[in-house]
Amino acid sequence: MKAVRFLSLLLALHGCKRDEPHAHAEGSPPAAAGLPARSVTVWTGKSELFMEYEPPVKGREGKFAAHVTVLPGFKAVTEGELELTLTLADGEVLTSRASAPANPGIFRALLRPTKPGKCTLAVRLFGAQVEDALDAGPCEVFADEAAATAAFANEAEPAGIAFTKEQQWKTEFATVAVTERELQTSVQANGEIRPVAGKEARLTAPTTGRVTLATPTPIVGMAVKAGQVLATIAPRLSAGGDRSTLDAEVQAARAELETARAQHARAERLFKEQAVPERQVEEAKARAEVAAARVSAAQGRLEQYAAGASGSAGSGQNAFQLRAPFAGTLVESTPTSGESVEEGKRLFTVIDLERVWLEARVFEPDIPRVEGARGAWFTVEGYEQPFVVDEKNGRLVTLGRVIDPHSRTVPIIFELENPEGRLRIGQYARVSVATGAVTRGLAVPESALVDEGGKSVVFVQAEGERFERRVLTLGPRALGWVGVREGLAAGEHVVTRGAYEIKLTAASGAIPQHGHVH
Repeated sequence: MKAVRFLSLLLALHGCKRDEPHAHAEGSPPAAAGLPARSVTVWTGKSELFMEYEPPVKGREGKFAAHVTVLPGFKAVTEGELELTLTLADGEVLTSRASAPANPGIFRALLRPTKPGKCTLAVRLFGAQVEDALDAGPCEVFADEAAATAAFANEAEPAGIAFTKEQQWKTEFATVAVTERELQTSVQANGEIRPVAGKEARLTAPTTGRVTLATPTPIVGMAVKAGQVLATIAPRLSAGGDRSTLDAEVQAARAELETARAQHARAERLFKEQAVPERQVEEAKARAEVAAARVSAAQGRLEQYAAGASGSAGSGQNAFQLRAPFAGTLVESTPTSGESVEEGKRLFTVIDLERVWLEARVFEPDIPRVEGARGAWFTVEGYEQPFVVDEKNGRLVTLGRVIDPHSRTVPIIFELENPEGRLRIGQYARVSVATGAVTRGLAVPESALVDEGGKSVVFVQAEGERFERRVLTLGPRALGWVGVREGLAAGEHVVTRGAYEIKLTAASGAIPQHGHVH
């Protein structure tokens, strides 16, 4: 435990106001003006406890102010109960219970020890917001106030940046413990989410005509099945372009063929009787073959028309269907029912989004480093957590062999799964292409870093309301974390949200006012 400030000095220099005066038991002496305040900060997975208190003195009612923060939301506890326990070395136990917070996040408790000696403090929390048990560490009950003051007379007030719990609770604030993580060197690049080759279909009008949308009406974002009809197009009437004309052409060609075959048969019979020359037989045979070709051509045009037709449309002619070529998502739909479109106009775009491509542009000097790459991670706007490409969910598709003369980059393309459809075509991505071997070391989230004139700085929560500025020497970055070579120790808590506010507080030099019992 460390002394955080002297109450009388703070009140004299900074005008810190208490929300309630110290209470004294009847017959006991008032608190000494110079009695130092003590504090302890404890973190668990559920809560953070920052407790300030006067050193326990025999026969004197001591005040405890316990500031309780719910984790991981980092908000003040507003309901519930707190139980404070002081256990002496001989096993005697003193307990104080606060039935509710005196102020949001702050529980107040009173303890009156009956004898001096070494002790320990513990806190239990009860309520809907949090249930937790915290070890508040060792303490000592002093024989009198003079002994308590003398015990800490030579203790220097620790340096740091003051940022109160009230300030933390009112802003976006969070910390994380410094731990070891697996990290990997990488190359930074800009990228874009693209459809997998062959998994994007742009459907155009096969003919000039009138559009009728299918039911249900195709809308952007809807899932479509392979072969699903999206619309039909009734061809615009033109000379020779309708079913009746094609049928008539077939019938006329067949009639012509029958006549030609009859003439050929007659010529062969007369030739056998030596009534006509052989040349006349050959000419009749040629006319029959030409007539057969015309029948075949007319029949082929009719069959081609019928193959794309869906049945009778409103005008009595057949209509062409536009079908989804594969299962996917409709990402573009431009026509409306009744609209007339020209042949070749793009009407729908279907993309299979179950798998997507991540295309990153790697600068020329970094190409040798990524030649053996097999994985990457990247972030896109709107998602805090990075996306990972590894052997479990993706693969390297290709590394470009031609450098873009304008950007001096080559593309590196990864294919990855997109089962929830969170990645959208065209999204911009900040990509880290994994290059080196995996190493293990201390790391902090990238969100904890503050740039100060080119130096990477973090703010360490030394205790509940005191912070220290640290300049770091950084290592590799991976998945939103950055390695730390120098400047931090394992177990320290760094600020990941709210660091900028602490920086402003440090720059102002102001000591914030609050109503704690110090």
